[in-house]
Amino acid sequence: MSRRALLAVLALWAMGAQAAPARFDYYLLALSVAPAFCEDNPARTRTYAQCRQLSAPAFRAMPLTLHGLWPNRLNRRHPAFCAGEAGGGFCRLPAVRLPPETRARLGRAMPGTADCLDRYQWQKHGSCSGMRETDYFAASAALTERVNRALGDVLARHMGREVALDTLRAALRRNDPALADAVTFDCATPHTPSPAKRRPMLREVRVSFERNPATGGPGRPLAYERIGRTSFNSGCPNGRAYVDTPLD
Repeated sequence: MSRRALLAVLALWAMGAQAAPARFDYYLLALSVAPAFCEDNPARTRTYAQCRQLSAPAFRAMPLTLHGLWPNRLNRRHPAFCAGEAGGGFCRLPAVRLPPETRARLGRAMPGTADCLDRYQWQKHGSCSGMRETDYFAASAALTERVNRALGDVLARHMGREVALDTLRAALRRNDPALADAVTFDCATPHTPSPAKRRPMLREVRVSFERNPATGGPGRPLAYERIGRTSFNSGCPNGRAYVDTPLD
């Protein structure tokens, strides 16, 4: 390889430029309810920085935190590790290269960056999007903020008690109608030693988005029926979800 060609390759690498994206049909934004995530395994409160740092003020500021933005296929054979799979723990993966303002914004939306979750999400999912790292994580953070503007207040007001999914959907219709039919709610009972906590909790909120053919990034919200889901409720008994309280 000539010196000029080598410099061109290195320049593309430094910019986070990607090869052609994998074939996929839509994006799925997965947002975690952090207290339920941490409650699911007591070891997480000891080993995960995001759980050790969890507090009521942080939860009220952003009840839904970024798990990932996933290129998905309608046939459910979703692409993954499009740049190759690397072994070892998350923090053994290459660091993502972001400008300071994007790094700060992502840190607020994804507390899991303290545990190198951003590295893993880029390796597994972002590498399949065809987007640059900066654009991929900027879009992920912006969408996380958007859903929190629509649902964050009602979730914060229901800390430590149940909320009807109909109440959450009403908040979507009121605050961001375009999201109303694109959101699904996932509940699960945590694997916790505390009997009082063994109840179905709101664990994730997932939102589907079209793939913008012009940019390759996420476009308009996409109704959940169009991705093969038959209901907005996944595992929430009687259409109600318990919103777990943060560990102070």
